[in-house]
Amino acid sequence: VARALAKGLSSQLATPVQVVNRPGGSGVVGFELLANAPNDGYTLGIVTAQLITANLRGTMKTSYGDLTNLAMISVDQSVIAVPAASPFQSLNDLLTAARGNPGQLTVANASEGGSYHMMARNLETSAEVKFKHIPFDGGPAAILQLIGNHVQSAAIGATEILPHAQAGKARVLAVAGAEGEPRFKGLPDVQTTAELGFPVSISTWRALSMPKGVDPAIVAKVSAAVEATLKDAEFLKQMETVNSTVRYLGAEELEAFLVEQSETYGKLFSAN
Repeated sequence: VARALAKGLSSQLATPVQVVNRPGGSGVVGFELLANAPNDGYTLGIVTAQLITANLRGTMKTSYGDLTNLAMISVDQSVIAVPAASPFQSLNDLLTAARGNPGQLTVANASEGGSYHMMARNLETSAEVKFKHIPFDGGPAAILQLIGNHVQSAAIGATEILPHAQAGKARVLAVAGAEGEPRFKGLPDVQTTAELGFPVSISTWRALSMPKGVDPAIVAKVSAAVEATLKDAEFLKQMETVNSTVRYLGAEELEAFLVEQSETYGKLFSAN
């Protein structure tokens, strides 16, 4: 997503926009670098739900309020998946097993406190079950353990698991979704959790932010370039290729969304 966005912004701003990966701490390293970068307008950052959850968990002091949040970029749906050889043929099978063995059925995720972990915890609350959560360093690592039959299930990104499901290495039991939310277009036959009686609406979102204190004129210029990029045909085609859903929210709408997300995650942490 960042590379597709950078290509569009390079065109819109008539200047090269480079993508620099800063892994570590489930996003914490990158978020703190962003928050402490010079506020000259030359540093942008992709932020995710971990910006909120790491702060709530006390593993990072930086919060969304320490940044200039420009726009929502995309939303990727999350799913519950099992290995192809799993005896669980449906979400109900999985939940029945979890009820019979509280805290024993393993559910992998891409990082502790991340969106997928939160989705699984939300499902616990909704279905009144208890899982054994197993965090890994990123989605690919969690999926590797899943298809290798080292974990019984995984709460993971729909776009990440899709090629493995298509190759017959994994089975997707359900797509996280609240009432009225669509099925994942990459797996149209897989029902949402809401359709199965458990409205769970936590997906992975990506927004674009800058350090605090950037000149408002620069913020306005970059914001306009972002909005234009998200409407560009080439960008939309790239996003469609990876089955990532473009969702644009301007600064004010994004701020309201971040407040709502913080409240949602806060309730999940306090309930567990």
